[in-house]
Amino acid sequence: MMGLPNSYAALAIESIVVGSIATLVADLWLRLLQAVVGIPPANWGLVGRWVAGFPRGVFVHRPITATPAVRGELATGWTFHYAVGIAYAALYLVILRSGLGSEPSLLSAVAFGLVVLVAPWFVMQPALGLGFMAARMPKPTAVRILNISVHTWFGVGLYLGATAWLMGMRSITNAI
Repeated sequence: MMGLPNSYAALAIESIVVGSIATLVADLWLRLLQAVVGIPPANWGLVGRWVAGFPRGVFVHRPITATPAVRGELATGWTFHYAVGIAYAALYLVILRSGLGSEPSLLSAVAFGLVVLVAPWFVMQPALGLGFMAARMPKPTAVRILNISVHTWFGVGLYLGATAWLMGMRSITNAI
């Protein structure tokens, strides 16, 4: 059992748990904003439509809403959304252990959550035809503020998930 926490399988399981928690926290924040402020919900179907084009070599849309809908795009979009959260969690955990040699902190997790805004701002949004940092959206500043708030809460979720994982692993280790 002592070798398990350092194995790739253990990292994969930990990443799935931590990434799912972090993504769920970000999604719950977004739902709260929808209820309180009235912002429209995220359309993960459009992201699924984007991902569905990858096997055909289509990576850029001008705009994604002009691309015909594809079967299963909503499920594909939600799956991709959580897969990215899990991949980000794996990267965060590897950086913590390999690069920093430390345990998770709220500061490092939120900083990481904000740093990974590079991907949606400079890859996904332009590929969806929204421009860099949502520049082609009707209210780009509002979208950027929303992106920052959601990624901040993703970072909070990373911290909560990673801390809960460590507490659970310590409990298991102490029980053995």
